[in-house]
Amino acid sequence: MEINNFMINIQSLVSIIVPCYNQAQYLDECLRSVIEQSYTNWECIIINDGSSDNTREIAHQWLKKDSRFQYIYKENGGLSSARNTGLKIARGDYIQFLDSDDMLNRFKLEKQLDCFTSAIDIVICDYFPFDNETKAFKRERYMNPFPSSNQFKIEIISKWESGLSIPCHCILFKSKLLNQNEQIIRFEESLPNHEDWVFWVKVFYYSQGISNLSYSLADYRIHQESMCSDYVTMKEGFRLAGKLNLLFFENLNEGKFIKLCQEKLDSFVEKKKTFNIIKVIKLFLPPIIFKVVKK
Repeated sequence: MEINNFMINIQSLVSIIVPCYNQAQYLDECLRSVIEQSYTNWECIIINDGSSDNTREIAHQWLKKDSRFQYIYKENGGLSSARNTGLKIARGDYIQFLDSDDMLNRFKLEKQLDCFTSAIDIVICDYFPFDNETKAFKRERYMNPFPSSNQFKIEIISKWESGLSIPCHCILFKSKLLNQNEQIIRFEESLPNHEDWVFWVKVFYYSQGISNLSYSLADYRIHQESMCSDYVTMKEGFRLAGKLNLLFFENLNEGKFIKLCQEKLDSFVEKKKTFNIIKVIKLFLPPIIFKVVKK
């Protein structure tokens, strides 16, 4: 007799980790999407990363509504530090990250849990980006096509930010993946950005299988605060993250993945050279054009 996977997973606890830093204006919507989940066996850990707004007051309102919510305050240490704090506390069989300005579809946990088997450790869904000002959803798919499980492990390295980018809340995964060969996988707190890339490279590498749903179960909010304007800082973070990925596979003596990481870094160097050349051209282009016009 065929047993539905969801029935197997019905008793599984899902830990939802919500890091918050000065985004109280979005927190109600975020937590409402949690409490409305059709799958009810969850705990939601709200990590206040030193916010100076009314994050605490809003979080405590939700604690009064439902005992499944937990609230932790910590000194500001950044997104990676907040997520790691949540991981230390999490008791779940599955981990769901959710940034405080994003939302989950009501059926997300239920539908993704239904996909897990003994051979599937990660389930990924698609997402809808929506504009915070107009509230308009962009209805086209952003992660099409999905690669196979083995290909995912390659493309998470080779195509990150060049065809593949996965918001954290699209992924549901087994918590057992975080403890491998006496190595505890956590977010790298020294990185200024791209910490999620390094984290997912490790988690995907250790997974037996990856499943995906070709439809959206997550909403990704686009607003001014979510858009980084510091190009130099972002690119430096990308370079540092790439080096950490390379070091990870060098320690494992994984030749194929070492090659992939090195190629990604080499590609970054070439792009940086091109970017620098363009910057130089822009410095001299206006005077040159001016001289030509003047003649």
